Amino acid sequence: MSIVRNSLPTVVTLLIVSAFGMFGTGIATAAGYLAVPSAVGLPYGLPGLRLVPLGETGWAFTLTENLAALVLAGVVAWVTTHRRGGAVRAFFAGWGAFALGAAAAGLLRAVALSQTVEAGLGAYAGLVLGALAAGLIWGVILGWAAGIATLASVGAETAVARA
Repeated sequence: MSIVRNSLPTVVTLLIVSAFGMFGTGIATAAGYLAVPSAVGLPYGLPGLRLVPLGETGWAFTLTENLAALVLAGVVAWVTTHRRGGAVRAFFAGWGAFALGAAAAGLLRAVALSQTVEAGLGAYAGLVLGALAAGLIWGVILGWAAGIATLASVGAETAVARA
């Protein structure tokens, strides 16, 4: 059991959230329909992992985004290292872990956003449900990458076992 081989899905997840941190606003600008969830107050896309605040967002927003990105990576790491079964189950475990992590990250982001704007109970519930749905959607759309990385780690484990 190699740490590098088992952490491949987590590395892929960190690369994805880093790309959202660096290029997320460029993606939303190039494809305007991706900004629709943000127009209704939901967090945009996946959380972005970045070192400094973007524009006028401030440190609280940046730290929340980084924590949400680490929650996403942590869920993927935990699920993919504790998986059982063959290659197909591993692929769907990685994909499902990414979707679950994206939903958890969206939940964290929605709670932080609702506290920032001092939302009432109805707005709070709407933000939480919307962020969970948006996180699941983004997780399903991009989770295949973590699934393929999990599948690759299973292939490496099989090759090592045969040797």
